[in-house]
Amino acid sequence: MNDERTGRQVLLVVGGVVVGLAGLIGFFIGSNSAASSPTFEVFETVALPTTPVSVALYGMLLTSIVLGGLFVAVEAASRYDDR
Repeated sequence: MNDERTGRQVLLVVGGVVVGLAGLIGFFIGSNSAASSPTFEVFETVALPTTPVSVALYGMLLTSIVLGGLFVAVEAASRYDDR
């Protein structure tokens, strides 16, 4: 069994952990702020209800988009860095 991990595998695991943490934090925030703010606006376009699930999904989606963009940028930069 090969125990070596590539950089891509490590980044995917770290990204998954970060997205999971964003979901947990979003769930916590959604469950504690629903009484003070029944809705929240996404980029001043869509109003969503402040529920634990909606805030958790929003946090996970936004984190996935940002990390995906960063991973794509790193992949593109690494292709030009092949000496």
